[in-house]
Amino acid sequence: MKSIFIDCSLGISGDMLVSALFDIGIPPSVFLDNLVNLKIDKNYNMTFEKGDRQGIEGILCKKMEINFKDISRSFNDIKNLIFDSNLNDYVKKKSINVFEILAKSEAIVHGTKVSNVHFHELGSIDSILDIVNVCSAIDFLKPENIYFSTPPAGRGVISTSHGLLPVPVPTVLEIAKQNQIPLMFLEDKYNGEVTTPTGIALIATFIDKNGQPGDINIKKIGVGLGNKNICRPNFLRVLLLDNNEISISNNNKPHYETVISQEAWIDDSTPEDIAILIERLRSSGAIDVTSHSVDMKKNRKGICIKAIAYPKDEDLLRDVWFNYSTTLGIRENRINRWLIPRRIGKHKTKFGEISFKQAIRPNGQTSIKIEHKDLTQISLNTGISLEEIRMMLLKELSEFYQLEDGFY
Repeated sequence: MKSIFIDCSLGISGDMLVSALFDIGIPPSVFLDNLVNLKIDKNYNMTFEKGDRQGIEGILCKKMEINFKDISRSFNDIKNLIFDSNLNDYVKKKSINVFEILAKSEAIVHGTKVSNVHFHELGSIDSILDIVNVCSAIDFLKPENIYFSTPPAGRGVISTSHGLLPVPVPTVLEIAKQNQIPLMFLEDKYNGEVTTPTGIALIATFIDKNGQPGDINIKKIGVGLGNKNICRPNFLRVLLLDNNEISISNNNKPHYETVISQEAWIDDSTPEDIAILIERLRSSGAIDVTSHSVDMKKNRKGICIKAIAYPKDEDLLRDVWFNYSTTLGIRENRINRWLIPRRIGKHKTKFGEISFKQAIRPNGQTSIKIEHKDLTQISLNTGISLEEIRMMLLKELSEFYQLEDGFY
């Protein structure tokens, strides 16, 4: 499972995020093609260069106008510009979503309609290109989940087209409020904006989870530098993650992973309803679901239902709990587990083809378990007991072909 964690604990802007995504290996053509797709390649130039901020090395995105005078644009102007471009549908949709978040917040701040919002700094080709580039990079990566750390609020005042404004500027605060994005007050010597409206609008558009993921397997690290060289390191990191990768080179070693435990106690549903709920949880991605009776308040008999799932499925399972059961809440925890490597195999026998699971122990010994449904079917067809069939088949399992390469 591929995910990305965007560590914006020192700040976030569109160009910093673009630079960090470039640094983890997004091909330059993904970004440079956008100049052509937006039909501005004759008026705009873009480069990615190595640099450093207070000793931290990273990538700096530089954009330069060529015989081009930028103008302020309305939300509709920007929508038309993106719709009329040659960008793909995903990038068009996500880019417009970012500007829609900005426009709605600007409208609230200035007490006007979204259709009357005019972007000044945010309507420049520079900002449009940052947003489109981030959306294109996400489209290229297609991550399962996108995590963001809590962005800093910043402090002080900055000069804008509206005059001096306090930091965080009103648009940033409104986006944070509307999208329930927490802001962190950082003890910082720097007075100025560190989380820009574009940066927080991108968070609102793409965030799947706020905060750090659980156990992570880091594949790549990208560092994007801010344009300002301030009194402290000014950068953003993107971590490309593969949480579930297992090294085949360590086939005989148990591996460690984090899963989600969700649990509810229910005393106002029929056994038939509980059975359907359990089936829905399993079909929605639960690794396993268990249930047992419990004594609840007022001596009522209830059912404790517990599901475990991979983190990528936790939101879907929550929807099942709240839409298809009578519970008003669930208990949820991250739990850790150790697994020994195993694989699925098939083997052709005189009784027909059977499936089995093979596991390898830390001492190198292997164990094999034949699928019970296959044993049952053979027993029903032949009249031979399950134990006899099991012993006969285990003798034949020296030759088999595997469904998957290696153990997992």
